[in-house]
Amino acid sequence: MLEDKDFEFVEETPVTNEEVPAEDEITADDFTLTEVDSSIHEQKFQTKPTTFTKDAFRRFKKNKSSVAATYILGTLVLLSIVIPLVDRSDIQNSHPEEIFLSPKLFNAGTGFWDGTERYSNIAVDISEMPNATTEEEKQEHWWPSPDVYTQRSAISKKKFTDLTYVNSLSNLGTFGKEGYVQFGFDRNELKGNDFVEFSSQEIPELELAANSLYLSAFDTYDAEKIQAKEGKEDFGLPTNYVLGDVALFFSYYEGETKQEVQLVDYAKVHNIGSALASYKKDKVDIANVITTQTGKTTFEKARFAIKMATAGEDRLVCNLIGALAFESNFAEEETNAIFADMSFTDATKALTKTADDRFAYWSSTGLRAIYLSKAYFCSFVYDTYEAKYGVAVDPNFSIKDLLRYQKNGWISFKTPLGDSTLRDLEDLGFYLNVNEFTCEILDKEKCPITKPLTIDDFVYPTPSDGIAVGEIVCKAEVCRYKKFGYSSMPRFLLGTDESGRDMLKYVFEGLRTSLIVATLTFLICFTFGVIWGSISGYFGGNVDLIMERITDILGRIPFMVLMTLLILHWGSSLPMFVMALCMTGWIGTASLTRTQFYRFRGREYVLASRTLGASDARLIAKHIFPNGLGTIITAEVLLIPSVIFSEANIAYLGLGLQNVSSLGVILSDNQKWLSVHPYLLLFPSIIIALLMISFNLFGNGLRDAVNPSLKGED
Repeated sequence: MLEDKDFEFVEETPVTNEEVPAEDEITADDFTLTEVDSSIHEQKFQTKPTTFTKDAFRRFKKNKSSVAATYILGTLVLLSIVIPLVDRSDIQNSHPEEIFLSPKLFNAGTGFWDGTERYSNIAVDISEMPNATTEEEKQEHWWPSPDVYTQRSAISKKKFTDLTYVNSLSNLGTFGKEGYVQFGFDRNELKGNDFVEFSSQEIPELELAANSLYLSAFDTYDAEKIQAKEGKEDFGLPTNYVLGDVALFFSYYEGETKQEVQLVDYAKVHNIGSALASYKKDKVDIANVITTQTGKTTFEKARFAIKMATAGEDRLVCNLIGALAFESNFAEEETNAIFADMSFTDATKALTKTADDRFAYWSSTGLRAIYLSKAYFCSFVYDTYEAKYGVAVDPNFSIKDLLRYQKNGWISFKTPLGDSTLRDLEDLGFYLNVNEFTCEILDKEKCPITKPLTIDDFVYPTPSDGIAVGEIVCKAEVCRYKKFGYSSMPRFLLGTDESGRDMLKYVFEGLRTSLIVATLTFLICFTFGVIWGSISGYFGGNVDLIMERITDILGRIPFMVLMTLLILHWGSSLPMFVMALCMTGWIGTASLTRTQFYRFRGREYVLASRTLGASDARLIAKHIFPNGLGTIITAEVLLIPSVIFSEANIAYLGLGLQNVSSLGVILSDNQKWLSVHPYLLLFPSIIIALLMISFNLFGNGLRDAVNPSLKGED
């Protein structure tokens, strides 16, 4: 602790009388200016002034997914404008000769996007060389249906299955061989009938006088013996069936009354004329049986019927019919000759009848199916472009085309008198009937005909004074892509549809139409919806109440009903279609805008602006709307793909745009080909998916870009 004794007081030295300068007195001599560097340094501003647009664009660029979506959208829009202008393919008319060509970018044989189609397990015609055993013989002589796979040169890489027994005709056409007709009934489904029958085609008039008619084969079999013979036990037949009694009848009409003659008694197994020696019997003279029992030789509406009695209480009764054949001496030119052609020894053909098959049979009642039909199946690659555009013999080549080729200088006609110019069909008829001539090819690059024509390649009527168009038929080997006007084998990147339209041009023209419809709808709905929602959300109260009730009433009207009424009343033109979409399409925008105005109208900066005298219009346009624009834009950008989806749904119901291509119309027209030609829906669907994803990402980027609260942020 300090005490007074701890301190000592010392007297200071007195100050002299010398003058001391004041502390705050500064003179110029106190400073010396020295130049350190001749340059003047200035520090730049760290930030730059910018506008709202520039700042929004800078933020948008930082969102890479949005930028990528923008490029995709821009590319699609550009292609929708350029491709319909550059691609000269005709999509307004039908081109039957160019239907269902597969998409092709690479040459055939590459295995991907090469215009080929791969088929598996297609039944082949084994009528040629049915005993072929080697793979080479099969590949050379066995082919699938020429009605479907029209060009054999377009088929490659064939691979066959082993001999197959089938009980179904769905995939065979007429290419299954032999087999048996499974014929019977289900008692639960007879509905009071006393018998079931398997009837032949009706002959309008049958004349048996001076003609013989024999039944040379009427073979029915016990299924168990057939299964044992073929080594196919329990192959397809129900296990609880009973072998039924079968008989053969001849029926005809006397006026309106049907008459019948029984030719063969009811029995379980018949083998008249059968190859099985143990059941061998003489053929039956049924002409004699018929005339003896009826006393008639001329019959109207004659036919045969194989009948099965329904006696017994068993639920399933059936039999197997292997053959029904006749022998006759009918002349080919007689109407009665159809009778002999009605026989069948191939059960498969009997069940796959066509309108022209005289041997065809059908069952009006009971069960009918094939049993143990022999078939081979093939897998192969089919070049659709070779099938449509390759070299092939045209059996009905147009004479008008010949005259046109002559006029173009592609061909010339050589006669014994030298070159000759044909003026019309009458000239051609003269040379065909009088002189020998040939048709020489002068320009092989342009002329579709690949081989010179001789008089033997023309089929013409007997000589006459006048020769009409169509009477002369030419058989020529033609390069078909040249005939269709192409200089080389064409290729369609997206294939062709059922009318032969180029899907590349068709899809992008449809995209252009859909974008126009969607953009117009978006602009109208967005503009009107924003105005309506702004007024409702800003003023609130009774104004909001009245406007919301109006919106509720419009929103409760079923969209499809409203759409149908408008389209049926004013038609389905593009302006009417847009107006129909806009009738209620703005309600969602109005509701979202109203919500944003309720969110921001009470904020401090709005109250401050109102205090400073800002008008309602300025508060709406400058203070509230920009802050809610990000959310509104994000949601409403999706209105464009939504309109495209709506248009597709409406088109599916048959209310879409008429005589105008759009993505919805394309999808609606091609949906029936989904399982056969999926590419017809694949490419339009991909474009719609790209639009949906891209607009979504674009909207997200636009939301961040136009949000004022993010201004200046990195």
